[in-house]
Amino acid sequence: MFENGRISTRQLAVLVIYFIIGDMLLILPSLTVAAAKQDAWLSGGLGFIVGWPVAWLLFRFSRLFPKLTLVEYNRRLLGKWLGAILTMFYLYYFLTNVSILLREAGDFLATQILTQTPIVVIHLLLIIALVWGVKSGLEAIARTGEAFFPWYLLLYVALIILLLPQAQIDRVQPIFGEGMRGIIYGSSYSSTFTFCEMAPFLMIFPQVVNGKHTERDYLIGAFLGGMAICSIVLLTLVVLGPNLIPSLLYPTYVAAQRINVGNFVQRVEAILAINWIISTYFKTILNFYALLLGITQFLKLRNHRSLAVPVGMIVCGTAFAVTPNTVYFNYVVNYYIYWDVTCAVVIPLLLFLVYGVRKKQLGHRL
Repeated sequence: MFENGRISTRQLAVLVIYFIIGDMLLILPSLTVAAAKQDAWLSGGLGFIVGWPVAWLLFRFSRLFPKLTLVEYNRRLLGKWLGAILTMFYLYYFLTNVSILLREAGDFLATQILTQTPIVVIHLLLIIALVWGVKSGLEAIARTGEAFFPWYLLLYVALIILLLPQAQIDRVQPIFGEGMRGIIYGSSYSSTFTFCEMAPFLMIFPQVVNGKHTERDYLIGAFLGGMAICSIVLLTLVVLGPNLIPSLLYPTYVAAQRINVGNFVQRVEAILAINWIISTYFKTILNFYALLLGITQFLKLRNHRSLAVPVGMIVCGTAFAVTPNTVYFNYVVNYYIYWDVTCAVVIPLLLFLVYGVRKKQLGHRL
């Protein structure tokens, strides 16, 4: 192992909640509503039903070799060369995830909050926060997430309560108006961009203190994160309506701007912005940590911390390469689904099959 720190199952559950909500707190409603219209809330529910078992699959897959990371059991199952190829595939996936999340955060802050600040400066500030976090270690990241979580939960509940007076339940009618095709298409976003992007946890599981309730706490975290995403899709839909949301890049943020309690409590969308920044930061730093630890183990280096600054600079540049503009991002997002499914479902199932074939040779049990 390259880390001396360990994290508890409760901290793991908190990180899972942050990760599942992540950047989707702002972006998911527009994707699902564009596909399913007023049935987007059904897409959110179906996406949870499909996605939650993916979280379970990844955990069970990690139990094949509980003390090894993804890089290490790629080498163990597939050998030196095939394992190296698959590892490079995952490392590129982690790099792309970090770059996209960084670009999303930069775009949001540059267009909605820090409108006079160049996006390059915002990216550099975010990179500094990421580098500082990974240099502190996974245990420090988990403790920070645990410390922020009560405030995060409080702000999230406050946002929902304040938006309820703006809700009009008739905006979900007619139910099944777009048919099952639209609902299934919309659910592909809510399942993949939440649960199917959890592959970085395969680099983190070995550092979790295994206890009697590790799997239970992990799955509870996945459940709560999925429910939070479903609720935000439904709430945004009944506040803004299915006709307006597809034309908005950040519909949840626009919905929060409509909060008005007695002409006194108004323009508190900063609540949503704070929550989105927190959850997106933890999703980004976990991908960044998985990338650094993966490179370290792949190249058999001593410590991942020395890679933080140079890889951070690479990420700062690739953030502009992967999504040069919003139009390109909206185009690519439809194909990114298949990459997420490949990394979270297809490859783990194939490795399960390889393990079954080589089980006696490896001398392990499930």
